[in-house]
Amino acid sequence: MVRPSRFGDLPVEIIHLIVIACATPRLADAASLSATNVYLRSIARPVVVQQLDEHRAALFQVASTIGNKGAKMIRKAIAANGVLTYLNLSFNKIGPEGGVAVGEALCGNGVLTTLKLRKNNIRDEGAAAIALALGGNEVLTTLDISYNYIGGEGAKAVGEALAVNGVLTKLSLYGNIIRAEGAKALASALCVNEVLTTLDMGGNEICGIDEYGDGDYDASGIVSLADALKINGVLTDLNLSYNGIRDEGAAALGEALEVNGVLTNLILSWNEIGTEGATAIAEALRGNAVLTNLNLRFNEIGPEGAKALASSLRVNGVLTDLNLSCNGIRDEGAAALGEALEVNGVLKALCIVDNDLGDEGDEGAKAIQDAVSGREGFVLEM
Repeated sequence: MVRPSRFGDLPVEIIHLIVIACATPRLADAASLSATNVYLRSIARPVVVQQLDEHRAALFQVASTIGNKGAKMIRKAIAANGVLTYLNLSFNKIGPEGGVAVGEALCGNGVLTTLKLRKNNIRDEGAAAIALALGGNEVLTTLDISYNYIGGEGAKAVGEALAVNGVLTKLSLYGNIIRAEGAKALASALCVNEVLTTLDMGGNEICGIDEYGDGDYDASGIVSLADALKINGVLTDLNLSYNGIRDEGAAALGEALEVNGVLTNLILSWNEIGTEGATAIAEALRGNAVLTNLNLRFNEIGPEGAKALASSLRVNGVLTDLNLSCNGIRDEGAAALGEALEVNGVLKALCIVDNDLGDEGDEGAKAIQDAVSGREGFVLEM
């Protein structure tokens, strides 16, 4: 290695040319050069950053303009690149073949930590290829394959990969069609996976019901997920919105929450959950000591469901955010929540908009307003 004092004898223009020469053919060389000594960093780092930006832009442009061909063309670039850690190829129509190409590239890449492929129509074929890469990948921590028409087979492949992968912490499968079979496969993975902390499975027709309420109800997938949550000790964030869970599924999740000791954020919006399901979740909240954020917006819990949740809030000491908007809780349910808030000092945010409440001076609205009046930082939406 050349001593810093001797580097100091070289003109800045010459050093700049050296850095560019390294950065252009191989970014890793430039990155290493920038760490050689303090004197070089101020010159090398800007060049490396510029080269990285150009590299990312080139990859994005290729994929966005020629779809599958673009993904194939970047396969070798991703596999050989030793510096790129974040790659977003979302909304690029790369298709199943492109998904396979990206999966193959991941097999040889040892530095990429974040990969986003939202809305690319990679389907089961592409998901399977990416899953295969995950089986041996030791660096990718964040993967977003939402809105890709991935079905049960693709979800099974991802589940098998999660069973052996030891680094992926965030996975988004939002807006696919994995249904019950896919949910079961992912549930099996959650039973053994010890690193995944965030899982987004919203909008996947897990219970066979689509976002319009059409389809035959099948609770087997959500029950499997609930059983996995009883065992899993790392998952902290779970999104199950738009899955037609209904009361039976909510009851299964309630049982899981009674024993789960790590889940802090649970989203169950748009799931046709009624009074019975809300009551089951409320019962779980009595003993649950970790859940801090519960989103039940756009369900059908009604006044009785709100009363059940209010009863649990009297003894729960950890829930800080509760969203019950669009649930038809009416003044009766709001009044019960207001009474609970008189003794609950932990809740910091409550949303009850669009719940058929009366005017602000009516019993329900007034009870809640009086209960939180004067509480610094409390967020109330109604």
